Amino acid sequence: MIVGRIPTHEHRTSLTGSHEWFEALDQRVIGRGPGQWVASVLRVHNDDREWWIDVARAGDPSANVVLRLSRQATVFHAVAALRRHRPRTESCAPVIDVTRVS
Repeated sequence: MIVGRIPTHEHRTSLTGSHEWFEALDQRVIGRGPGQWVASVLRVHNDDREWWIDVARAGDPSANVVLRLSRQATVFHAVAALRRHRPRTESCAPVIDVTRVS
């Protein structure tokens, strides 16, 4: 049984390190009920403009999705995107743009 951690960094816009994004999303329970799944962060990349986070369903790294987050996006926005777009097995992982309009 995987126990979800207490959410951290939920509305902070100043996550500056890949380790912070990893901590905020890895092993987080996404959704509720039969559609519930546990996120496993595979990699986090920073290109000085955006964050790119490869997230898979725990136990199935081939079922993944890539989040492309603006610098203004928060963990709350990332989790909301993961709730709407579940990881799936495809030849190429879908990329989800996650932005926050100021």
